[in-house]
Amino acid sequence: MSIYEKVETFLSPYYSKETIIHENKPFVTLTYAQSLDGKISGKGGKQLILSCKESMIMTHRMRTLHDGIMVGIGTILNDNPRLTGEYFLYDLPNYLSNYFVEFLARLLETEIELTVNQPQPIILDSRLRFPLSAKLLTSNECKSPWIFTSHNCDNDKRKLLEQAGAKVISIDSDQNGQLSLLHLLSILHSPPFSIKRLMVEGGARIIQSFLKSELPNLLIITIAPVFVGPNAISCIGDKISIEEDEDKIPNLKNVKYEQLGRDIIMVANI
Repeated sequence: MSIYEKVETFLSPYYSKETIIHENKPFVTLTYAQSLDGKISGKGGKQLILSCKESMIMTHRMRTLHDGIMVGIGTILNDNPRLTGEYFLYDLPNYLSNYFVEFLARLLETEIELTVNQPQPIILDSRLRFPLSAKLLTSNECKSPWIFTSHNCDNDKRKLLEQAGAKVISIDSDQNGQLSLLHLLSILHSPPFSIKRLMVEGGARIIQSFLKSELPNLLIITIAPVFVGPNAISCIGDKISIEEDEDKIPNLKNVKYEQLGRDIIMVANI
């Protein structure tokens, strides 16, 4: 069994039509990669490459199974991602896969399209720090982002982002002054956005907010067999007290594990 077939077999039970029907919000998958000591990024939010090739294939396949992919502005500023999913049917490097499809098309004298459902990039950015030079605005390989911000955002920056192709949407804030996840998911689920499956990838503050809420349906964590050290950023924050936040710790159900390459994947319902 190839890694692509293994990934498909592992993920398919969680994304059947029966498991994603919700009335008021999208089906939410919260997913991230962490080290053995629970770190998701380096000092100051510096990007860490934790996932091995096999688990990265799983992550990219997961992206294509969702209508939208959400990250916070910190991820944009630190990593400058395109937030695309790349999943090939052939167990070959990407460039060989493309050549193979072109060769087959010429051989059959017809056009062959290897279509992939690319998720809609969704960014949480309460102060509109989104850079105009970001790949999500300048690359032709990804969809233009939807940026969710506060009602008192900078209107001049908003106009510049919209002129560059972004859709900027103002939403309510919660009692802590953070963008309201409840309001956000309600808007995303409704027309004209109509997001039915949402993949939340981070960064740390977004992960922490979703873990403390009851909003995710599925939690998928990639655990890499490495130690990063105490100065890196933890997925749950270093100042969380279990005693003080006991009622906010999610209860995991139907916990399962799978090994992909050197990594261990944990999946559970929340």
